[in-house]
Amino acid sequence: MRVLDARQEALVGRERALLGTLVDFLVGFGAPGEDVEIVRRSLSDLEELFLLVIVGEFNAGKSAFVNALLGAEVSREGVTPTTDRITLLRHADEPMERERRDGVLERGHPNEFLREVAIVDTPGTNAIIRHHEELSRGFVPRSDLVIFVTSADRPLTESERGYLELVRDWGKKVLMVVNKADLLGDDDKVGQVRSFVEDGLRSALGLSPPIFFVSSLLARKAKAATSAMESRALLQASGFGDLEAYVHDLLDEEGRVRLKLQSPLGPVEELARRYRGAVEERLNLLEEDFRTSENVESQLALYVEDTKRDFEARLSEIENIVLKMGERGDLWLEENIRLMNVRELFREEKVKRRFEREVVADTEKLIDERVDELVDWLVGRNHKQWRTVVDYLERRRRAEYDGEMIGEVRDDFEHDRGKILRSVGKTAQDVVGGYDRERESELLANSIQNAVARTAAIEAGALGIGAVVVALATTRFLDATGVIAAAIIAGYGLFVLPNRRRKARQDFREKTDALRRRLGEVVRRQFETELGRSVEKMREAIAPYTRFVRTEHARMSRAREDLTKIDAEVDAIKDEISAPGPRSGTDS
Repeated sequence: MRVLDARQEALVGRERALLGTLVDFLVGFGAPGEDVEIVRRSLSDLEELFLLVIVGEFNAGKSAFVNALLGAEVSREGVTPTTDRITLLRHADEPMERERRDGVLERGHPNEFLREVAIVDTPGTNAIIRHHEELSRGFVPRSDLVIFVTSADRPLTESERGYLELVRDWGKKVLMVVNKADLLGDDDKVGQVRSFVEDGLRSALGLSPPIFFVSSLLARKAKAATSAMESRALLQASGFGDLEAYVHDLLDEEGRVRLKLQSPLGPVEELARRYRGAVEERLNLLEEDFRTSENVESQLALYVEDTKRDFEARLSEIENIVLKMGERGDLWLEENIRLMNVRELFREEKVKRRFEREVVADTEKLIDERVDELVDWLVGRNHKQWRTVVDYLERRRRAEYDGEMIGEVRDDFEHDRGKILRSVGKTAQDVVGGYDRERESELLANSIQNAVARTAAIEAGALGIGAVVVALATTRFLDATGVIAAAIIAGYGLFVLPNRRRKARQDFREKTDALRRRLGEVVRRQFETELGRSVEKMREAIAPYTRFVRTEHARMSRAREDLTKIDAEVDAIKDEISAPGPRSGTDS
């Protein structure tokens, strides 16, 4: 490339920075190595000669076209697809040829056109050797100008359309050459083929490149002719003169620099488009994942709310058992603490047995039954909620977009996301599959029993919760009757007995109510502890999924911002390239 002025040097500097930014983005994104290599190649190609890439189907006459363009037998003709090679033509003082490690055949030739322009002659778009076709496609993003050669006898085939899509996607300047135009004969057939090619390019590809009808055969004869008149006639008939004039004007010094500066922007835009699509696709997917995790959290919140509400009703049944025992005890004290029963009150064991039979009755059994029902109910609800979470995550894992995403970018995102979903689902499945309801019930029941016993300062041992409550109630009763009996022994029974009876009833009611409230508080506290533990286990089970979603959402959001900045810089550089440069000398 010629020596650049200050403005052009500044543009090259901005492009280097832009390409470096894109490389960093791709590496950070986890992009495939071939995408990163495209950008790095574009970066290194800024320092190389202008690269003109010739593409088209095998037997379209690409090599003949190159020889006609250069006016010399530089590119081999007549090879078969199986022996076709990618050939890079450069200027050299003497003809030379060498095979590069990447499989490209580099040939040097003392041709003036090649001093400023390197030409890549590619295998056909329908090349049999897959490696050759891949190498050819690899040169398209690097090209500064693409000349697409099709044959007049079979123009714009399906494979050519596919290749032109690639050229379009990489944002490359393209010229369309219909070779072997001499086979068409009259102008009517030329017009028909031109319409066919123009319509095909516009409708199928959205392209409207310049189209030239040429005969490379006649052009080469024109350049080999010894008679000036014959040469002019052949050149006129070949259509090559118009093409050469266009290329000459396009590739003057200013034109080459402009195309060279524009060249890396196409790959940047294409890669940014691909990754922007992947980012938006993943953000949409992650939004659904967000909703999934939020739905699970909402389910858990509703589960806690509903369970607590239903628990209060069940706890009221337990408290009512104590309340009814208190009411029986109050009535029993009223009826039995009288002077006529003085002898009875001194027979402590008999009184205790009567009290247990008439007041305590089946309280112990009923409390234990209700507590057992409460425990089984909570354990069952926990198991059912685990099952709900598992089923919900499994439906999410099987969602249609969880298989193969429809994006153009392939990295570890899909694999990692699928792995996380499978892992979380398996963890939850393992919990559900290994859920021992009997053991869970036993652990919960023991925790409630021990908590009640600790609160009452009683060693639970093998006692049930009902036994602990009854023991406390019986203790309160003995305290009351003992005081009354002592008062009678002291000789104050006639005077103090009614007051003592009222006081005993009041104490018994207060202490039984306190016992009922304390029992409710302890059972509620242990219940909420167990409920919280179970819900926290469910949250922990889906935590890796939630963390992945949050982390990836943040990463994709940053990627979207980075790509927006890259797009903005591409637009700014394109505007600067298109802007008229500083004038020198006089207007022409």
